[in-house]
Amino acid sequence: MIKISVDENSIRQMKANLGLFGEHLPRHLATAVNRAARSVRVEVAQALGPLVNLKLSSENKGVAKQISKAKTLKKTIKQKNKAEPGQARVTIGLWEGYNFPAKYQEGKTYKRTRRGKVKGLGAQYKTNVGGGWTVVDSGFIASKWRGDLYKPQTEGSRKLLKVVGKRPGDYFREGNVGQIAADKARERIPFEINRRLREVILAASGQIKLRASRELGQ
Repeated sequence: MIKISVDENSIRQMKANLGLFGEHLPRHLATAVNRAARSVRVEVAQALGPLVNLKLSSENKGVAKQISKAKTLKKTIKQKNKAEPGQARVTIGLWEGYNFPAKYQEGKTYKRTRRGKVKGLGAQYKTNVGGGWTVVDSGFIASKWRGDLYKPQTEGSRKLLKVVGKRPGDYFREGNVGQIAADKARERIPFEINRRLREVILAASGQIKLRASRELGQ
């Protein structure tokens, strides 16, 4: 969990800087926190992108349902609430999630040959972008079952097991994403507070109009 909030020193400083507009402090703090939370979610998605291999192999295209990597990764980052006036804090959860089916990690048929002769058949998949292949001996792609990869439960068994790859939580730990998110939150909070102060000053001089309700909805 990543908790984003404004520390007491920042609250006192912002209240002093707001002067006569200090009565609207809770609303402006909520706006700053919601903006910071949005930046954290983007940062987490960008950190995950280079790690997670999510795509269909050419063998499975037209067989398995297509997957959107961006939409899938977005679902792993869950914002629990939005900051509101009087409660300027947000909690973002990094979803441990379920194992991705191996078909979505470029699963395909594997054939090992030696001197032109087939020595072994199976399947393989790749969990990380740029990473190596995980070989599944006796594995196969079940085209009639939406292209999922299966393997015998035990050698020679007629019972089959569905092959799966990593979970979102595995990538969060590999990429130290929790720390990246926390660092981003600490960086963005003072930035967003100062940004909001500039907007208040410009609004007071009539140069812009504040749309607080829209900001709180972000």
